[in-house]
Amino acid sequence: MKSHLVRAGVAVLAAVALAGCDDSTSPDGTVQLTVLLTDAPSMYLANAEVDIGSVELTGGEGGPVVLSEDATDGFVDLLELQGLATKVLADLEIPAGTYSQLRLMVEGARVELATGYAFTSGGTTADLTVPSGAQTGIKLNLKDADAEENQGGVEITGGQTVLVVDFDVNQSFVIQGNAETPAGIKGVLFKPTLRVVVADIAGSISGTVSTELAGFDLSSVVVKATPVDGTTLEPYQSLTGSATVDAADGSYTIYYLVPGDYEVSVTVDPGDAGEVFTADPVSVTVGESASVTGVNFVIVQG
Repeated sequence: MKSHLVRAGVAVLAAVALAGCDDSTSPDGTVQLTVLLTDAPSMYLANAEVDIGSVELTGGEGGPVVLSEDATDGFVDLLELQGLATKVLADLEIPAGTYSQLRLMVEGARVELATGYAFTSGGTTADLTVPSGAQTGIKLNLKDADAEENQGGVEITGGQTVLVVDFDVNQSFVIQGNAETPAGIKGVLFKPTLRVVVADIAGSISGTVSTELAGFDLSSVVVKATPVDGTTLEPYQSLTGSATVDAADGSYTIYYLVPGDYEVSVTVDPGDAGEVFTADPVSVTVGESASVTGVNFVIVQG
């Protein structure tokens, strides 16, 4: 069975560290900020490129802090940033303080289909329409470990703070049509979906997905952790984390989750004949800096 899922994810890591000091703010009240970009593979896409313009922090006493005017300096292929590969989006000193939002401008997006696939209209490449809101700025609310809502801001002072923004390609690049039927791939819809968490409070969920069904392709499975608190978020912002399954051993890990309660479930792409496969969801509580293991699933015929 082949997968119909766009299997990818991207993270923007914002590491806020002291310049020349391990545990206190520098004498002039600044801290060093580095922003990195990384990603994971995709099944139907040979290239998934985005052009990120300005990146800024808002909510500080001195007003917005522009981290970069042109973060990617043109298009960057997210699918080249796999494993430990990263791209620096910004590296500069910023004033210490409390910041409420990280804001990113997405200026363009385009894709190239993987070998063997083509759009029904012909060709293998497409420039994607970027929603106007993403062009004017995707606002990602920041919160610390004690905030009850996804607001309140994050204090960036001494020591080291790491912000992680997950640009979820599973949700952001949506295949329209069905690559494994005569309907084919009609297009790719670009729906930017990002989440942000402070790394030192972030948790993770890991486990395995297995099945006794003959010929079942575990690479067609995506595991999602959906928060159950119903927090109201900014447009394009999400608290849902996802991960693809390693076809070799069925393992998965969802990183960088905001502490809280989640429903963890699997999304299984139907086979060519439209088979339905299911697995029971699991309720999981992720504590601060906690790694929850052993959240396992068994795929059965639906």
